[in-house]
Amino acid sequence: MIKNQRINHLLKKHALNACTKEEKQELIDFFKSNSIEDINSMPSVEEINELVGSEFFDIDEDTSINIYKNIIRPVKRKRVNAASKKNKSIKGFLKIAAIFTGFILIGVLYNKNNNLTNLNIDTDNLPQNQITLQLENGEVKVIDTEITQDLTDMKGSVIGKQEKSSISYSNAAEIETLTYNTLNIPYGKTFKLLLSDGTIVFLNAGTSLKYPVKFLEGYKREVYLEGEAYFDVVKDKKHQFVVNNNGVNVEVYGTKFNVSTYPEDDLTDVVLVEGSVGMYKTDSIPSVQEQSKVMLTPGIKGSFDKQHKTIETKSVITSIYTSWINGELVFRDMAFENILKKFERRYDVSIKINNDAFAKEIFNASFTDEPIEKVLEYLSMTYDINYTINNKQIIIN
Repeated sequence: MIKNQRINHLLKKHALNACTKEEKQELIDFFKSNSIEDINSMPSVEEINELVGSEFFDIDEDTSINIYKNIIRPVKRKRVNAASKKNKSIKGFLKIAAIFTGFILIGVLYNKNNNLTNLNIDTDNLPQNQITLQLENGEVKVIDTEITQDLTDMKGSVIGKQEKSSISYSNAAEIETLTYNTLNIPYGKTFKLLLSDGTIVFLNAGTSLKYPVKFLEGYKREVYLEGEAYFDVVKDKKHQFVVNNNGVNVEVYGTKFNVSTYPEDDLTDVVLVEGSVGMYKTDSIPSVQEQSKVMLTPGIKGSFDKQHKTIETKSVITSIYTSWINGELVFRDMAFENILKKFERRYDVSIKINNDAFAKEIFNASFTDEPIEKVLEYLSMTYDINYTINNKQIIIN
């Protein structure tokens, strides 16, 4: 194993995406400081693999040398003329580059396997139309929003409390390792969550959130979101709060913002209400993420295009994007087909529109907490649309 215990510790933290900026730089400096002549003092790919349980890949010689020259940037040394020395240098390039690439990919592979695309939720087997809580061991509990009860872990220890349509976790719970729960909110329902640090999260319909039962000292406060949620994050300068999404992450220390990242949508939208947040793409190394980070100020919406991997910003009226918390639906300059998607989530219905031209038209509309029948009636009178309702199936002609 690696003799440097500090590096052991940092590699494990990096695998959990829990390193601070300073710790990431310390790891990078470790690889930069080891010369070709000192490669025996460096960890091998196998050692790193043993530490974090990930699988790496083979890279060719040209790629290795390119990585070594352009990323690791070693200090210039005297020219070596002997062929044996040259071959030794090439082998050194290969090993150091492979190790460095493996180090960078530890976090990438870990997050790919543990991020939004894989929350370990078998949605086909979840109880239909029920709010569920998945525990660390995979056990799924149905949340009855008519009752109040204590929440316990696998050992029976109380870790939080459910009060009807909300759950709160205790920071006093005796937990020493990162343990995750996952809340799944079906269509037609919303939920409120109080995390162990006091951060408040409102979860919209059709949303899953994976989060630590207790945030631990020395680790980032990281959650994993699929769907839509409004965050009121407690300030903590020592522990950054990160919302992991599919392709883009949002990092904050204390602020209020809304994130919408449904799988079927083309964009991930982040609307900042208060404070400051940074958006960065997840498909690059930490140094590149820092350089390409897009900072948002209050009243700005950042939109990540999932297909083109770009982030654009514009000024918005934030209340339009947070009105759902109060049971309202507000649409401004939105295509009718996108409005219908929100109706499906809000009312737990299936809507089919047979008029392609009408589906692309842009609308402005506002609805309070009204049943879908009233909403359709309004649309029919205002825009002269025809529709039929058969249980939860709606057809618009």
